[in-house]
Amino acid sequence: MSEPSEIQQNITEAQYAATSGTGNATITITNYYYREEARIAPADSADVADDNLPCPYRGLFHFGPGDAEYFFGRKSFIKTLFQATQTRNFIPLLGASGSGKSSVVFAGLVPKLQQESHWQFTHFRPGSDPFHALALALVPLYTTNLNETERLAQARQLANYLRDGDISLADVVAQIQQNYPSERVLVIADQFEELYTLCPDETIRRNFLDKLTTSPFERVGMVLVLTMRADFLGNALSYRPFADVLQNTDLKLGPMNREELTEVIEKPAQKLGVTFEAGLVERILDDVESEPGNLPLLEFALTELWQRRQGQQLTHLAYTEIGQVQGALARHANEEYDKLSEAQREQVRRIFIQLVRPGEGTEDTRRLATKAELGAVNWALVKQLADARLVVTSRSEEAQVETVEVVHEALIRNWGELRGWMDTDRVFRAWQERLRGAMGQWQKTQGDEGSWLRGAALAEAEEQLKKRPEDISQSEQDFIRQSLQERERIKQAEAARRRREIRTAWGIAAGSLGAVVVSMGLGLMAWKQTQQAELNLANARGFSSLSLFDRGKELEAFVEAIKAGKTLQKQQASDKEVMNALQELLNRKSERNRLEGHGSYVHSVNFSCDGKTLVSGSDDKTIKLWNVETGQEIRTLKGHNGPVYSVNFSPDGKTLVSGSDDKTIKLWNVEKPQEIHTLKGHDDRVRSVNFSHDGKTLVSGSDDKTIKLWNVETGKEIRTLKEHNGPVYSVNFSPDGKTLVSGSDDKTIKLWNVKTGQEIRTIKGHDGPVYSVNFSRDGKTLVSGSGDKTIAVCSRMRYSVTSYKPC
Repeated sequence: MSEPSEIQQNITEAQYAATSGTGNATITITNYYYREEARIAPADSADVADDNLPCPYRGLFHFGPGDAEYFFGRKSFIKTLFQATQTRNFIPLLGASGSGKSSVVFAGLVPKLQQESHWQFTHFRPGSDPFHALALALVPLYTTNLNETERLAQARQLANYLRDGDISLADVVAQIQQNYPSERVLVIADQFEELYTLCPDETIRRNFLDKLTTSPFERVGMVLVLTMRADFLGNALSYRPFADVLQNTDLKLGPMNREELTEVIEKPAQKLGVTFEAGLVERILDDVESEPGNLPLLEFALTELWQRRQGQQLTHLAYTEIGQVQGALARHANEEYDKLSEAQREQVRRIFIQLVRPGEGTEDTRRLATKAELGAVNWALVKQLADARLVVTSRSEEAQVETVEVVHEALIRNWGELRGWMDTDRVFRAWQERLRGAMGQWQKTQGDEGSWLRGAALAEAEEQLKKRPEDISQSEQDFIRQSLQERERIKQAEAARRRREIRTAWGIAAGSLGAVVVSMGLGLMAWKQTQQAELNLANARGFSSLSLFDRGKELEAFVEAIKAGKTLQKQQASDKEVMNALQELLNRKSERNRLEGHGSYVHSVNFSCDGKTLVSGSDDKTIKLWNVETGQEIRTLKGHNGPVYSVNFSPDGKTLVSGSDDKTIKLWNVEKPQEIHTLKGHDDRVRSVNFSHDGKTLVSGSDDKTIKLWNVETGKEIRTLKEHNGPVYSVNFSPDGKTLVSGSDDKTIKLWNVKTGQEIRTIKGHDGPVYSVNFSRDGKTLVSGSGDKTIAVCSRMRYSVTSYKPC
């Protein structure tokens, strides 16, 4: 990795002060950490004549107040933004990622407002706790003259008051206005999309939006400007009160025109007496095109080009060497990556996948990670990446921990290595973000029993912990292990309850039978002739009870025995054969209530169509067949190299199918038994397998997001269906075999035409992964079970969904 050059990472915890390029006034922004500071000398500085000219371009960092002298291309928009602050108290600023939203506020609006000399500035990013972030921004203005410790304590207290409604934001704003009666206040909520990417609790999000947007700044001289990526507008509009506030109030930052881009390229260099070789500016403009997201790439390319200038000129040769606009960032990242050892490269991969949050209907976004999450062993490498300008390190005031994030989302979009890592690990990272959301809920409820992982979610977490412990933080591992302990506790408690119930039932049955036997013995001498039919019935019931007992139906056997004894007792009769049968039951009573034999968790069980045989698939990589009548194991099938997630019988009961973590599907002959075919084609674990009702076609669903149809006789793949955006957990045929239904981690249910492979319809309505789907016997109704704790019933005639939730 390269040594730190002219770009350094400096952290100022409370305030940032910069000398504005528009004058000598010092601009102070409360709670604004300018994590990196380019040493840019003023244009009239004596340093300008030096060969080591400071770089006037910002690479992947946004322009700050101290860079205003070198910020060009947005003069018209800054004027519009400035005018809005004169008449409005709430100004949402939307634009594409990389369009320069932060720069236009910090290096454009703030210095222009400062020229009026009667403004206070404060700043926050929502982060995972928006109330605390806002409180940190307001406390220094709300309660002045606090030391660092007092400020942090006051911020935590104010955050709780605002969250709970004990103090209104309007009251805080009014107090700030009293503290600064002759000044106006600009609150900058930067990167507001963090409210959706980093705050997992929807209740907190909505509460925060309610507090922030219910006109707390009206009638006072305070203005809120928030910057947000335009692709998160859908998230914002999904909450009606916030959508209403946004109506006709937002300003949209579009792409620069060619004239504006020319200023961005030429004017910073001109201020330092540096020129471009003839035709180079036009060449760069042609490469930039008009996409707003290319601005970070342009700034980065200009920064790299500056380092290779020849005297006072920027040349075509240097521009070619850096990879031009589209390739400069990737080239730089690859150069730094290539300097690492193989072991370090693997560390870098693990670091970077934790710094990217997989998008759900949006592009991937950067994620703030802590030193604890990445591990202290990786932190030295994190600092090297920071020196190479690929990540930015800081310190969270909220939790007093060191943090790191990707320097800009342009790196996520344009570095091929990182895109490849995310494509490979997208399913894992999406699962990990769900895990962190569940862990956050558990922490919020202070370890409430109802917040532990359960069911399929816990099974998946246990599996991921076995496979990728090195990518799961210690706190996440602890949460999974504690959930496993809770599951075992519940399992043991349930087993103890069942044993108590069975002992009680046996006690009642045995006591009743014993009373009958004693009563019959006492009435032996009082035998009277009665109807032979009654005695024959008692005799038949006595021997039937023994037969039931031999077949494992102990309680039914005792019920029959008691009926036989009651008949003899009623008739005051005695039958030696019946007496012996009843006595033998008392001697032979035993408990037989579960099938045991697997060495680990059982993921799937199914009956054969005649109900005589049971099949089970287990985490121990085996399949077992059981005699339903006796409860005895028939045989064990081995062949898979991973846990078996799904097992099913063919309609005629002669063939068995299994799907496994080893990415294969196996067909077995039940009668022999032997393996018939191994079907290969999936790129990840196989979650669900099922036969069509004629037994000729097989369907499989996999974590590779695909569904495959197979010919049972030949074992050949028929076709692959690829419309899901997440693992496919459940697949089933309709009774007539013409339609297929699938349920996925992407929260949707899809219907498919089996013959053509075309998608018929996508059904939405669940708020969590769909783990199970099936048709009714007449094929007219669908039922689904989801991680959102609901069961949905959908009519295929109307495609209307009714959800059922437990009380």
